[in-house]
Amino acid sequence: MTRTTTLLLSALFATPLLAATGGPDAYGYTWIDSNEPGGPVFNWIDITTTGTMVTGLGDDNVVGPFVMDTDMPFYWYGRKFLWVGSNGYVSFNGGNIASPFPTIPLNGGVNDYIAGMATDLNFLGSGNQGRCYFYDDEDETIVSWVGVPFWNAATNFSGSNTFEIILNKLDSSITVQFLEQTGTVANGSLSMGIESVAGSIGLQHSFNTYPVANYAIRYVMPPASTLEVLDGTILWNTDPTSGGIFRSRNGQPFQMISTVGNVGNVDIGQLTVQGQVTNVGGTVLVSDAVNISNLGAQQETVVNFPPTWTPTNAGTHSFTTTVTGITGELVTVNNSLTQEIVVVDTTAVTQELRYHGATDNAIGIGWDGGNGGVGVYIRPPYYPAYATHTTIRIASDAGTAGYTIKVYDDDGVGGLPGTLLDSVQVPIGSVTAGDQVLALSAPLTITSGGVYVQWYMLGPNINIAVDATPPFSLRTYEVIDNIWAEYRDRTVQDFFLGLRLIQVPVYDIGVTGFFGLADGQDIGGQTAVRSWVTNFGNQPVSNFTLNYRFGTGPVISQNYSGSAIAPGAQTLITFGSYFLPTADVVADLCSWTTMVDDASANNDTSCVSIHTYVGIEELDGIGATLAPNPADAFVRIDGLPNGHWNVQLMDATGRLVRSETTTAIGGPVTLAVDDLPNGMYQLMLTHNGQGYHAALLVQH
Repeated sequence: MTRTTTLLLSALFATPLLAATGGPDAYGYTWIDSNEPGGPVFNWIDITTTGTMVTGLGDDNVVGPFVMDTDMPFYWYGRKFLWVGSNGYVSFNGGNIASPFPTIPLNGGVNDYIAGMATDLNFLGSGNQGRCYFYDDEDETIVSWVGVPFWNAATNFSGSNTFEIILNKLDSSITVQFLEQTGTVANGSLSMGIESVAGSIGLQHSFNTYPVANYAIRYVMPPASTLEVLDGTILWNTDPTSGGIFRSRNGQPFQMISTVGNVGNVDIGQLTVQGQVTNVGGTVLVSDAVNISNLGAQQETVVNFPPTWTPTNAGTHSFTTTVTGITGELVTVNNSLTQEIVVVDTTAVTQELRYHGATDNAIGIGWDGGNGGVGVYIRPPYYPAYATHTTIRIASDAGTAGYTIKVYDDDGVGGLPGTLLDSVQVPIGSVTAGDQVLALSAPLTITSGGVYVQWYMLGPNINIAVDATPPFSLRTYEVIDNIWAEYRDRTVQDFFLGLRLIQVPVYDIGVTGFFGLADGQDIGGQTAVRSWVTNFGNQPVSNFTLNYRFGTGPVISQNYSGSAIAPGAQTLITFGSYFLPTADVVADLCSWTTMVDDASANNDTSCVSIHTYVGIEELDGIGATLAPNPADAFVRIDGLPNGHWNVQLMDATGRLVRSETTTAIGGPVTLAVDDLPNGMYQLMLTHNGQGYHAALLVQH
């Protein structure tokens, strides 16, 4: 299928293929066809009964890997794994090739493939008879496309093509045979040839030229090549996908890990691998270089850079590794690889998981016919992650199509989309160009792995916005009739498609202390119990139960249904029931909260150890006097029996403001009050299990 962008289509020519040869390429490969003397004899090999049907092919996708019984020699190396492309090619690295098809050779994009008849083919649609078969033994591997039509915007498919690629492991030749070819490709291009792992080396048979029926081409490897391929490359960063990752701000340090390979045919005596992390402005945040000596041909090694990087600022970052120091290197375009790292402030109320930047290419992409879409794989930086919305930017809409946003679990085969988790449709008339935030049908909790977010067109003439500014996530896909394939331009584009998280709801309330009560306090009369309650969670909280209890006495409970307590906030709650001592005892007075779904019981309770007394008398009951009253700077207590006395002073709210021990020896006891605010206070004195009190007015 073809995208509806600014794509310029090349004309296809129906020029018949005549007797011809071609090459050599830089390595020495040549080709010869069945019309040329000494060329291959067309001899169709039917594997529809001996081979295995290749399932999962659709429109613009690739299936594999298939493991060949023995290695297939290809250029200066051997390959054992093979992928089959729906668009008429096999590759040795799983790359997806789609319209517009590249000329051969071409640096960048997908390399290391054989284009049997690389063009816009389609296995989908009601009545489509297109099939593909795979056959392998120790001598040869055959892939046959049988009756596969071209993709067509109007009718979904048209024409029919039957051809096969034969890999001969005995003589290292590659033969392509064409049994049938009818119809023309609606748009795009058509390419035939072979390309090595070094994109600059390959052999084009033809471009934009249709093959004819009963025709064969053979690509012949040279018996010996004089080309010395000196080529070091970065194979991957962090993991073999080199895909973009999300990290938490101030989270775990990031370890720079890369794999460097020698994809040439001669040893590399010495090379240097440099790794660095930069922010969006290009400032280097961490950098290191590792020297490697004697990396053999077709060998690879993992580099663990010693320094780590702690992500302290949210935003887009790049982890870039580069190979240098190879004298006389043939290919340098593959010497550097960049991985996108998006740092997320996970303390924020909402967190946007998206690889794109703020600016799009003002064009976007859609699919001819309107039966297509795109997707992006998103793995959160922490678990559990609580997703509530998807985000998207629509570049343009002619008002004739809606779209659907779907979210899939990554529990499919090979980590691909599996279980459908959510689907939200935006119908015609509700589509708006620009940024949209779409609520999921229900919040989604991600406990492991990641999810695929998909945008799917419900008609033509609608485009999703595209970000063409590096770095790129390499996490993008194109989707046709629910067949997923790596996006053909994943190395140069990201979609405006993302996932919004909020903090996982945590409900956690607890008592953190008392107002007016402290350890060791003496209480001999009716006292208000006031508890400080703190919200330790991240959600506003109300409707919970607050309790208190002294020793083994009864539990006093009351429900709090007042204003919601904000996350991190503290509020003072006064019990309606006063505490009244009933015995002379030392015990804990504890207060705690109870609430359904409370996250932690460890912070629910706070206690103080207090002394209680009963039968407290007025000071004048023992002939003692308090003067002056009102008091300004100090107050004297006369007439106390000799001995040690505990003195406590409480304000009008019951808060303890002064506590000390004094000794009465035949004279008055003095208590300073010059630092106390004006107001009424209660003076409590205890001695030998007896308690006495008096009211004191402080007035400056």
